[in-house]
Amino acid sequence: MMAGEQKASLPNLFQDKSRPCLSSWPEEVDELYVVSRFFVEEWRKFVRRPTRCSPVSSVGNRDLLCPHGGLMFTFASMTKEDSKLIALIWPSEWEAIQKLFVVDHTIRVLRRQPEEASPDSPLYVTEPELCSDCREGLLCQQQRDLREYAQATIYVRKVVDNTKVMKDSAPELNVSSSEVEEEREEARPEGEQDPDFNQANSNPKRRKVSHPNYGSYQKQGIRRSTRHRKVRGEKALLVSANQTLKDLKIQIMHAFSVAPFDQNLSIEGTTLTEDSATLGSLGVTPESVVFLKADEPVVDYAAIDDVMQGNQNHTQSQLPPHSPQLLWGG
Repeated sequence: MMAGEQKASLPNLFQDKSRPCLSSWPEEVDELYVVSRFFVEEWRKFVRRPTRCSPVSSVGNRDLLCPHGGLMFTFASMTKEDSKLIALIWPSEWEAIQKLFVVDHTIRVLRRQPEEASPDSPLYVTEPELCSDCREGLLCQQQRDLREYAQATIYVRKVVDNTKVMKDSAPELNVSSSEVEEEREEARPEGEQDPDFNQANSNPKRRKVSHPNYGSYQKQGIRRSTRHRKVRGEKALLVSANQTLKDLKIQIMHAFSVAPFDQNLSIEGTTLTEDSATLGSLGVTPESVVFLKADEPVVDYAAIDDVMQGNQNHTQSQLPPHSPQLLWGG
């Protein structure tokens, strides 16, 4: 009953249809509301399977704020990398959310038109405002996590003639990909969903970034939103930031049966050539996709002809002298 009522009140949010976008601001409104992507995903799980999933009672926007109550994202970041962490809500949907859920903090993005500015240059502000100090600390922590990791997963994808060999595979079984991922997520014990993030946040130096509410949201929300999409035939390898490119090539040799000296590796268009460099210094981060192009053996047909001709002459020299033919008369 509750799931049906919520779905009827927020049909487009449930089906992910007609969603607003900050990069192309809708002309009909001057404000949009922000909630965490994790809240929306958990709510969709409940509506989809109300008998198996717990109902969502609170929006939980405190997870998007720092300990000082400031927003952790800029307007620009919410249009790019941080767009995977938030969900934009129409004003009419926000009215329904306030009736259906407990709202701890209201987060808005507003479009304003200063008098001296041209109509084509509106001003976008957030409520609450950005906390610059905590935002800077978050960015530093994220960069550190990308370069200081152990036993993280990367993916190696083989290419032939600059063409990807593997195509994106269809979701497993006859269910949506989101449902497959949800089943796997539910099967994981609590606290094991992101060991790398837990390890990285054990450092007490950055207290602003390791805020318990925000850290919990990162553990549950970021990983779910940026999970690598499987590709047929792709190999997943466990690596550490301090291991060398040569070490990685040895792993790839065992996985793909390609010798290290025949491997041409690249990541995001950059060729990896320095065997003694660490993966962290080369920009190989967790969940990265490394492309492998194997050198084909060069066939020297002239050398093969020489060898074959030599073998033929050697064979003929070993034959016994030609015996005279005996002619039999009739």
